[in-house]
Amino acid sequence: MKRFLIILIIIASQHIITAQQTGSWGDQGDGTYKNPILQTNYTDNDVIRMRDTFYMMSSTNHFVPGMVILKSTDLVNWEFSNHIMNAPVDYDENFSITQKRKLTSRGNWAGSFGYNGEEYFAYWCYNKRNIKPGGTHIIVYSKAKTMEGPWSIPKEITWADGSHINTTDPGVFWDLETKKAWIGLWTHGEVRIYPMTWDGTEILENKGEGILVTNTYQGEAVKIFKYENMYYVSNVYVEKDTEGTRLRKGAIQRSKSIKGPWGKLILENGNGTNRNPAQGAFINLENGTSWFLHQLSTGTPQERYMGRPQFLEPVIWKDGWPIVGIDTDGNDVGEVVWQHTKPIQNKSIKAPAFDDNFDRAILGMQLNWRFNPDMSKWSLTERPGFLRLKSSVPSSSKNNSLDELPNIIGQRLMGRYDNVMTTKIDLSKMKSGQEIGFHISSLENNAIAIKKEKKKLQLLFRSGKNDALNIQKGSFINQKNIWFQAKVTNGLATFYYSLDGKMFTQFGNEVRLLFSGFAPNLVGYYSMNSEAKGYIDIDWFQYDYDGPKGDTK
Repeated sequence: MKRFLIILIIIASQHIITAQQTGSWGDQGDGTYKNPILQTNYTDNDVIRMRDTFYMMSSTNHFVPGMVILKSTDLVNWEFSNHIMNAPVDYDENFSITQKRKLTSRGNWAGSFGYNGEEYFAYWCYNKRNIKPGGTHIIVYSKAKTMEGPWSIPKEITWADGSHINTTDPGVFWDLETKKAWIGLWTHGEVRIYPMTWDGTEILENKGEGILVTNTYQGEAVKIFKYENMYYVSNVYVEKDTEGTRLRKGAIQRSKSIKGPWGKLILENGNGTNRNPAQGAFINLENGTSWFLHQLSTGTPQERYMGRPQFLEPVIWKDGWPIVGIDTDGNDVGEVVWQHTKPIQNKSIKAPAFDDNFDRAILGMQLNWRFNPDMSKWSLTERPGFLRLKSSVPSSSKNNSLDELPNIIGQRLMGRYDNVMTTKIDLSKMKSGQEIGFHISSLENNAIAIKKEKKKLQLLFRSGKNDALNIQKGSFINQKNIWFQAKVTNGLATFYYSLDGKMFTQFGNEVRLLFSGFAPNLVGYYSMNSEAKGYIDIDWFQYDYDGPKGDTK
């Protein structure tokens, strides 16, 4: 059955109101922006420009599709472009739910873009196994004629002798002036630069033979770039303070020649942050300004449930060195900027799409599967205008935790305050034993759910790491449709249900959301049963939060 006209009118009016919504972060609608520009977890970013559009790649870890790419025309307002790997990811068997203990929070991460004048390249680390024990990292690459794709199937790049490059966070650079291609790698306490073939498919030297940049201020997140005939290498450098606390800083090396010698600069913390703006991309604009787009996780561990949001900082060059942010005290060290004039003016407010009416034949790019999905277990065409989610069977017959469930789907949390996520679900085709739910999950699983037993539908609430055991049972319901809602403010989440879409009743206790360390909290859906039977039809999903909001996708 189609949605009632009144619901369509309400939703449409809300979309019109919020089409140019501003908030406590991002584009402020007055020519300025507030950091973070993306109050969500698009981590390990790199940025490249194709004509007048900027493209940002971010890690997806074990989520599918793999390696998301966003785009922007002003570095502040971002929307989805494409993924390098579409679902299902089939280049490695470890994306199977049966390998989840090896791949959780591992997978694909920390990419780097490159361009050789003919093709665009993306390189990243693929962590095939849990680091301890027996960790195996490899570096893979994909290429495309345009940043919009399609991208080639990922292939491994190795040392010249064919051995694996067991490291993370590569940085690539094509010097169009000298016609040389380079890859920067952090291995065994050193950052070195190695020559590549111009087509980017081969490294021409073996481990330890490349140009040594540093073995002192060394670490991950290597980037190589050129500015006014000087070569620069940036990376993350970790040291301990006098109390033994690990400090994550940004190290920048420079040289007139790619072969060195290399001088250094260490970026400092500042302006209310307890971490350093280290891992990111330097971007030079045609108007002569420079910018640094980076991840920055701030606050206490509890406050970091959002993951690592994206910040945009102005860059001033002094004596050939970048000062990131604003040097408020004149010591040549930049402080983190909380509000600033936008790099490029008069562009529309945009954000990664979050509202969804499921009225297209393809999934919105905001949606992620936890591990590879069974593509036969969902549909947008069997009932147009609805997302049909069919039941999957947990991978363990002894544990019905959501951690064991294939085809759990969701999208990143967006914003820190005043998050309200509402959805309407048709329950009429549920079968006995089937459980469906509306979840927020990362390190722990939290969900408001319905289970059908002996023709009766009962409310459930799951929470915590042991969500298979920590289950509260609620009242029985006897109707076709259910509305679920979740509210999140500063990491505290509450869940609600409604029988009419108007009056919502809280069910379950308030929970604190936790960040897994790499993979973000997702909000979304699941459907499971001990047998593959029963399905639900999801009518719509609406997301209100405290930041910029563009048009519904």
